[in-house]
Amino acid sequence: MRRLLPLALVGLVLGAVFAVGAQAADKLPDLRRKLLEAQGDARVGAALDKLTATIGKKDFFADASAFGDWLGTLPDGRAEHPLVKMRRGWAYVSAKRGVDAVPLLRDALKDNPGDGLRRAYLGEALRQAKSYSEAAAMLTAAVECGHHGKHVHESLLKTIFDSRREKLSGHADDLPEYVMLAEAYLAVRSEPDIHFVLAQLLLEDFNTYEKPERTRGKHWARVAGKHTLKALRTAPTPPAGGAQLALDAAKALTFLDKVESGATDRWDLLVQAHAQGQDPTGGPPKFPQVLVYLAEAAAREGRFALAHDLAQKRLEISNSPRARRVLDTLPPDLGGEDEEDGN
Repeated sequence: MRRLLPLALVGLVLGAVFAVGAQAADKLPDLRRKLLEAQGDARVGAALDKLTATIGKKDFFADASAFGDWLGTLPDGRAEHPLVKMRRGWAYVSAKRGVDAVPLLRDALKDNPGDGLRRAYLGEALRQAKSYSEAAAMLTAAVECGHHGKHVHESLLKTIFDSRREKLSGHADDLPEYVMLAEAYLAVRSEPDIHFVLAQLLLEDFNTYEKPERTRGKHWARVAGKHTLKALRTAPTPPAGGAQLALDAAKALTFLDKVESGATDRWDLLVQAHAQGQDPTGGPPKFPQVLVYLAEAAAREGRFALAHDLAQKRLEISNSPRARRVLDTLPPDLGGEDEEDGN
């Protein structure tokens, strides 16, 4: 038989339970009071942090959107405090309410124009509000202020994709807007994966909307090649799909390379395609045809010994009529002496 608790102890237990319940019921008002009474940015920020931690919890804020709306109801001018506006703007950005966040974050930025974090939040808010040009400029400014967190990177990538969906440039010699926005950012902070994505998208648009012989087509092909090389040369490890990207960029430059007698990045792109496509187990390269393309380019430039070696390497992998045609065009002595003279 269980022993009954002494009446006094029962009273203490029940009192504690009711006290906890009362404390929980008063929690939000108490946190609100602390925010209203906080003096100085440090204490205001600390009070906001405690409130932010309650988002999604029972009896507090259902989501970030509700939290942002609640901050806007604070009395006595507290809702106008720059840190409150910034936190409210962050809440709206988190809730994908960028249009509502933009004016708040603009005001918060006036209080501290050199704060890269505020610029980053505003950049994302502008993206959500479909102001892509201004969004990219604000994200670039955030980096210039020394703030380049993961969310800045992600916001810029989203801005690139969103701007691309919006429109392509209609001018004869212009790049698409998304490319120009990204290039302004990359001039401040070069990031291999952004170069990679930019090259991929521009090559897709080149193949869909352009012709190699058109002025704009030549320009797009040249810029796509530039970003491809930047991506592959600066990546800490070989990126997946790097060989394919290099090969696609080289193909886009084929016409221009002939017009300009090899004065494009096509050769370097083919070299990258070959290097990136090597089998780490020692098997044949992913794109053996690249050896033929290089052999043909070398032969056109008079580098006959190199053309011979490249064509032979291609034939060592499998039969290639195109590689044999390269060998058939070479002089019997392969031009070895001219090679040494630099001709």
